[in-house]
Amino acid sequence: MALSPLSKPSVASSSFSPRTSAPELSSPMMRPAPVTADAVKGQGGAGSLQRMFQADGFDGPVGVGKKGGDPLSQLRELVQMVTQLAQMLGAQGAAGAAQGGAQAGGVPDLGGEGVTPPAAEGARTAVAPQQEAPVSKPQSVGGPGAPKGKNTLTLNNDGDKPMTVNFTPNAGEKAIDSVTLKPGESRTVQFPDNWSGNFRSDNGDGKNATLGEVKFDGGFGQTYYDVSYIEGHNAAMTMQPEGGGRLSGTMENLLASAPDSVKAKGADGAAYGIKKSTTSNVQDPEVVDFFRKHVGADQGYVIPTDDASTLGSNNSNLVVHMKNLA
Repeated sequence: MALSPLSKPSVASSSFSPRTSAPELSSPMMRPAPVTADAVKGQGGAGSLQRMFQADGFDGPVGVGKKGGDPLSQLRELVQMVTQLAQMLGAQGAAGAAQGGAQAGGVPDLGGEGVTPPAAEGARTAVAPQQEAPVSKPQSVGGPGAPKGKNTLTLNNDGDKPMTVNFTPNAGEKAIDSVTLKPGESRTVQFPDNWSGNFRSDNGDGKNATLGEVKFDGGFGQTYYDVSYIEGHNAAMTMQPEGGGRLSGTMENLLASAPDSVKAKGADGAAYGIKKSTTSNVQDPEVVDFFRKHVGADQGYVIPTDDASTLGSNNSNLVVHMKNLA
């Protein structure tokens, strides 16, 4: 999953959101039915259009447009007929428009849950343009019970030592401030629209680290996420949508069962995690084999081609549990 500056191919970085086209309103089924003489019979007792058009002074009823009639009376009758005709034509046109609108409505939106159709988005902008302002910096919204909007990570430090989480945005994305968590502390961080990148614990010497990778507002409006061991392993980590969903990563302390040959060690010689599985596209067979025994094929990236480990959700609020291995 190319969510980090590593080199993995992305299966979910596109923000393409296809939509179906609106049906042609020129279809005979969509156009309002033509107004005919029979179509207006019985509408308010007004009679047919034919009877009205006959009252033109040539072949109409006696007294309407005939010589010898009262001009004022004739004029009033003509005005009355024109008014009735206009009302009926208006009613028929409104009925046809309603029918066409009903058939044209309900166009499915394949952009995914929570995606606003363009028309509605424009209306919303006109009413409250301040809601459309881009988020320039991440907003920490407190503990697990605090209200949150879209595109959030709720970080939980399950360890017994403080933990600092650093964020690395992909090219062109906004920088995100580091978050330091006390033992047992939970913090929710909100991200800008379309943000993608990774995050990690600062445990160790910085050369080997477990990565949490995320892409908000990805293809079909989904949030894509995974845990990666390609860059090494310095903290147990899991990610999943808030309220439940596919789990990526493991909270197992892999350092406890690792042979010394795959351990990542600091300058003082103390082990703090597991080495990288891949360096410059060259895999370390021993490290890969070790991870394969503990991480499922769709549970996290061990090598760059483990694309089955990229998970997607309509829920843009993710919950992350982390614990330093040493």
